[in-house]
Amino acid sequence: MFFRRSKPEQRPAVKKVSELVNTKSHNPKKYISLMLVPSYSTGKTRSLRIPRVVLYGFVAVFFIIFTVIGGFYLRSMYFQRIYRNLNTTLDETQGAFDAFREETEQVQSELIDATVQMYEQLSEEQMRAQLEMYRQERRHQDTLGNVWDLIDEIEEQIRDLETDMQEMVTGLSSRRVIPPIASRLTEMEAAHNALRESLLPQQVLGAEFDPGIELLSMTSPVPTECELLSRLIVLQAELEIQRVLLRDIETVREAIEPYLLNYPTVWPVRGQISSAFGWRRNPFGGGGSEHHNGIDIPARAGTPIRAAGGGTVIFSGWQGGYGNVVVIDHGGGLTTKYAHNTRNDAREGARVERGQIIAFVGSTGRSTGPHLHYEVRRNGSPINPVSFLLEHHQTG
Repeated sequence: MFFRRSKPEQRPAVKKVSELVNTKSHNPKKYISLMLVPSYSTGKTRSLRIPRVVLYGFVAVFFIIFTVIGGFYLRSMYFQRIYRNLNTTLDETQGAFDAFREETEQVQSELIDATVQMYEQLSEEQMRAQLEMYRQERRHQDTLGNVWDLIDEIEEQIRDLETDMQEMVTGLSSRRVIPPIASRLTEMEAAHNALRESLLPQQVLGAEFDPGIELLSMTSPVPTECELLSRLIVLQAELEIQRVLLRDIETVREAIEPYLLNYPTVWPVRGQISSAFGWRRNPFGGGGSEHHNGIDIPARAGTPIRAAGGGTVIFSGWQGGYGNVVVIDHGGGLTTKYAHNTRNDAREGARVERGQIIAFVGSTGRSTGPHLHYEVRRNGSPINPVSFLLEHHQTG
């Protein structure tokens, strides 16, 4: 194995400064030369020429940048001082506001306390006066409510009385043909008109009152206390008049009740009249004529015969050409006869009511076929029964 001896490294010779700088190569007034330190690897030195204008420009730019940065810095310091001053001012303002709010709340609390104290310092007499006024107002409202209730009650009573009177007068008026109802009704109506004119108040609480006004109406949508009292007085007077009239009507009805119950107005048998009251030809032939004292109503044999009105049976039996007969005395000289019956169901002396069955249709005696011969007599004289027949008996 062979080793070659290496040659020692040769260091570069150090050149002189005069060799490094070439004084002829540039003008020292226009340039600035910079010498660079040589490296150990190459051992060479380098020089860098910089124009003076460029260097001066670079220095000027650097100075401007430094100046701008310094200006910004100073400006930021100024704004920081302003910010700190503003924070201090805001803190002082917030403190002043909090102090003002606390003072306001304290003043408000003092005002409330003063108001409560003022109310508490009201005299006991004033409090009693206010309480008494409140109680009087409540009593007044209760009184008005009671007046309203009383007015409604009186109006209801008046309506009921008017309804009752109208029903009674209507019932009586439908029987005007029954004596003495017609005359008694005429007298009653005249008496009622005179009673209204004499009893109805002409003045109510100093105001003229017209009897013809509607008693159940108000003068205004919201009446005053005076109007309510006036209306109450009028209604009380009208109620009393209605009661007097009702008692008068009841008295008249009681007086004519026997006539209403006993007067012969019911058809004894349903049907058509085959032979009317008055003169007629002899139904059995042979010529001539005869006076028919009643009416004939044909019906099937066995059809019930009803009393035309209430009364007392004064005859029940056979009566010559009439066959089986029932005669009822209705009072006041009125009697009714039911003839040609197949059978009598009422006995002499019995009391019968209007519409009660007293016999059955037949053809007994002098008869041409099953029918009812019906007569009405006043003091023994025959009367046309048709003028008495007002209604059919309601069965069921």
